[in-house]
Amino acid sequence: MKFAKMFFMFAAVFVFTVFIGSLSHAASTETALKPVPINFGHDRCKRCFMLIRSPRYSAEVGNMQSGKIYKFDDIGCAVMWLYKDCHFAWYKSAKIWVSDAKTGKWLNAKTACWVDGEITPMHFGFGAYKRGEINKTCLNWKTVKKLILKRGIKKENRMKKFVPKKWEIKVKKMCILN
Repeated sequence: MKFAKMFFMFAAVFVFTVFIGSLSHAASTETALKPVPINFGHDRCKRCFMLIRSPRYSAEVGNMQSGKIYKFDDIGCAVMWLYKDCHFAWYKSAKIWVSDAKTGKWLNAKTACWVDGEITPMHFGFGAYKRGEINKTCLNWKTVKKLILKRGIKKENRMKKFVPKKWEIKVKKMCILN
């Protein structure tokens, strides 16, 4: 009887410790996840596989569950990959950073000032700036995301007409998380 009581007490303490540990790990992952430096001219975009060359328009997506960071040459590639191509369960909790088109410093994509009409690597046309640092009308994240998806789907439909098999292979390859 005494042994059983001690065993259940030990088990309860163990379960409680594991539970608290997992909560603190989740909290530390959330606060610790930050964009990582891009090795321009060497790192490749996770979606289109082109070399990332421009410090003005690059983007990163952080998976809050795994702590992994994925790099992109254009915010358009990041949005299409995260919200359309791959259907990841963690997309709602993803952190998205974008380079400030003026300074190259990382900004939170969801709070940045977005300007349409920029010449970007994949021609989605959006540049991000720190709010209050540019004398142009800012678009919000919800609008930019919607416009990117609209433009991206139109581009994809054209591409699928010319090289349908290649596109299917590319989508499978880009959605592998490594």
